[in-house]
Amino acid sequence: MQIARMLFVGLAAASLGGCGASLPKLSTGSLFGAKTETPIDRDNDPATRTMDVAATSARAIKCGYNFDPAKLKTSFLTTQSAGNPADLPKLTQIYDASFNTVSKALVDKPDYCTSEKTAKIKLALNRHLAGDYTPSPPEPVEDDSLFGGWGQPSPDGHGANMQQMMQ
Repeated sequence: MQIARMLFVGLAAASLGGCGASLPKLSTGSLFGAKTETPIDRDNDPATRTMDVAATSARAIKCGYNFDPAKLKTSFLTTQSAGNPADLPKLTQIYDASFNTVSKALVDKPDYCTSEKTAKIKLALNRHLAGDYTPSPPEPVEDDSLFGGWGQPSPDGHGANMQQMMQ
């Protein structure tokens, strides 16, 4: 019986001994080997800026904007490679691939240039032509989960939405 008490006291002391200790933070992800990815800073990522400017140029051509796409490409690549000229071939390749991909994707979309899209394209194109190459904010992703549509008007205009129910 004496051994059982000593074993119990020893076990209790060992398990409570770490309560006041300062241990490094441990998450369930680190326990199960989950990889954490650092988010990309979209404004400072040259590849993201390159893809955005190329895509904007391709979209603007599709919607009939009158500008010089070659001049935009040249001024963009000159600005981006000024700090590191060794990046120019890589950025040129990314630009061309993005421009061609977006252009090909838009060929089969005759109704692409809605007033909403042209307003966004105009805003981005004017910004890029002025020398501001920060990427456009990402498009909001539609949430089609169980509660994803709450608070949004119904697509057909019928039925109550969350905002109407709260009034």
